[in-house]
Amino acid sequence: MSELQLSVLLAQLSHELGALQLMAADMEATVDDMIERHATVLDARSIQNLQLLDILNQTLLALAQFAANTASLVPDCKLDGLAAVSGIKLASLAQRLARGAGHAVRDDSESYELFT
Repeated sequence: MSELQLSVLLAQLSHELGALQLMAADMEATVDDMIERHATVLDARSIQNLQLLDILNQTLLALAQFAANTASLVPDCKLDGLAAVSGIKLASLAQRLARGAGHAVRDDSESYELFT
């Protein structure tokens, strides 16, 4: 069993969500440029779907803040970190969460499906 303080797990979750929010913000800026350059060939529904990145960005930021706030409020209790991450398929993410590494990094050894 890998005991981990709940506050540490929540703080790590906040870091991970914050890193995702930064990725979403970068994607949003790129998509905004694409919309401006190709607005004449995009239909309204496509533009609306692309603008969902803004909602994703704002939601990730809010969830990161929520996790950080909650981490500072929870009582001093421990949980089984390995059990908490048992269903997570991304191994490096599961490891960071289970040990509360204090940072979020993209592991290039992870396997992601990319657009081609």
